[in-house]
Amino acid sequence: MKSAVSHRSINAEVMEYVIPPIKDMLVLGRNAPIGCIALRRSLELLIKTPYEHIEIADDDILSDILVRGALLRRIPREELISFVLKDIRPMMGSDEVLHVTLDVKVQIQSRVHEVAQTG
Repeated sequence: MKSAVSHRSINAEVMEYVIPPIKDMLVLGRNAPIGCIALRRSLELLIKTPYEHIEIADDDILSDILVRGALLRRIPREELISFVLKDIRPMMGSDEVLHVTLDVKVQIQSRVHEVAQTG
């Protein structure tokens, strides 16, 4: 007679709760336990950093994105939405709120033209 063996493992990362509870972005599922309006109001009470609201229409999983306004100066809104839909949405359930830390890097290359001086 064979006996079944099962193993379980739990890994946890424990850290202090920090204010603000959001650094860069929250992605809200369509059936999340907290709605975007309530979440925005609570963020306004907790922190001074402005967050932009992006509504995702006609999606059965995602409903809203709250993103730190400063990030939208570095990445266009449409590119951010495309990133969320392509890379975040597949790992998300409609009842979840995901906290996303972004590392946005912008490379700038500029040419300076020399002007000949006449004397």
